[in-house]
Amino acid sequence: MLLNLMGYMNVHMSKIIAVFGATGNQGGSVLRSLVKRDCYHLKAVTRNIKSQKAKELSGLKNVTLAEADLDNKESVDFVLKGCYGAFLVTDFTSHFVKNKEIEQGVNFIDKAIKNNVKHIVFSGLENVESQINEPCLHFDYKAAIEDYGMKQKDKIHFTSVRMPMFYQEIVGSVFNKAFGKRFLLNIPMDKEKKIYLMNVDDIGNCVASVFGEPEQYKSQIIGLCGDYMKIQDLVLLLNQELSPLKVYFPGGSFNRFLFKYILKFPGVNDIRVMFDYFNHQIMKRDADITKKLNPDVVNFATWLKKNRTQIISNKTA
Repeated sequence: MLLNLMGYMNVHMSKIIAVFGATGNQGGSVLRSLVKRDCYHLKAVTRNIKSQKAKELSGLKNVTLAEADLDNKESVDFVLKGCYGAFLVTDFTSHFVKNKEIEQGVNFIDKAIKNNVKHIVFSGLENVESQINEPCLHFDYKAAIEDYGMKQKDKIHFTSVRMPMFYQEIVGSVFNKAFGKRFLLNIPMDKEKKIYLMNVDDIGNCVASVFGEPEQYKSQIIGLCGDYMKIQDLVLLLNQELSPLKVYFPGGSFNRFLFKYILKFPGVNDIRVMFDYFNHQIMKRDADITKKLNPDVVNFATWLKKNRTQIISNKTA
């Protein structure tokens, strides 16, 4: 039994996995989870290995820093040399350039195949325009990358893990101060509609499990989630756990008006369409497979209770 275990460890320790976006939320979660598995050599890939966040990763066990930019094909090619696997996350909001995200993803897959990488795990999403007849670029572009990757199944194992909205985004980007300790939840969805959610830190264990069983999860699209809640229940929970903060939900119609006519920031229309898609209740995620991949995945109530002090402090600072 011991010899078998040692053999398993030796086989896996010979494998190198490149984690792109290692200093970001998703990539960081994946990197930390793979470090804990203690059975791979890891390349923590970032655009700037001299950044403070990158330096903090350099001390992790079996981790080597690597510099690459998805816009630089040669740097991607160089980093993928010798790798068994790679985790890829792309970000439309870092540039807002039409079709650029697709080009980055397609090039990445091509370079992985060229370098004989065996398995890509991609942070994917579905095509929204095909379902509600309105483009949502940060979804639709990832769907195009996902589609391209799935078509290469004879050349490489490709797994897409589709994300929901993150708990961190609920208490961040759509949780806006009104005055004093009063806050508005600016989600343009109807109160009785449900939304898939997840702790971004729980993604890593899911991805690590996928890498650990490539034959089982190759050529699969896996929808992840840690919770599935009605908006009205979300508001109740926020008020319950974040007291003395007062959280108000002005209503789906009011928030849709805000997103369509009042709010002005890059990508605001993309976010509006995303929530409209959520409001259609077409989106599907799988709590059971998420739990199988990561038995420690937490629901929103548990996460909120654990992080309430820091959230209140950040919001009232």
